[in-house]
Amino acid sequence: MAIRVLALDLERTLISDANRADPRPGLSAFLAFCHARFERVVLFTTVEEPDARDALDQLITRNHIPGELLTPLDYVPWVGEHKDLAFVAGAVPEEILLVDDDAGWIRPDQRDRWIAIEPWDGGADRELARVQHVLAERLEAEGRP
Repeated sequence: MAIRVLALDLERTLISDANRADPRPGLSAFLAFCHARFERVVLFTTVEEPDARDALDQLITRNHIPGELLTPLDYVPWVGEHKDLAFVAGAVPEEILLVDDDAGWIRPDQRDRWIAIEPWDGGADRELARVQHVLAERLEAEGRP
């Protein structure tokens, strides 16, 4: 089954935290890559949707990230102990990859869908560039340019 959807964690993956909403270095280029290579990009976070949307709006308002890279992110509502990829509407887990910094949220039977990223709290960092390379390799392995 083809990979169609990319699910992204928010805090310590894309931004520092929902309160400060500092963008991780390379975030704009990373999101542009994601939107170009995946049919859908969704936000899969423990942060409640209003707070997550507020953090994204802060990135736009402070001119860190263009709005066209953030506004199309669908929010995945979920409950439970793990980020179950079955909560992503319109796709099955085999069509989804999840980028997250915390292994504790990943369902054990979905770890093959997980792309680990080092947690980020600020400062210089090249993790998004590394993860972009990993994602490109996964897509190329299934024959996608």
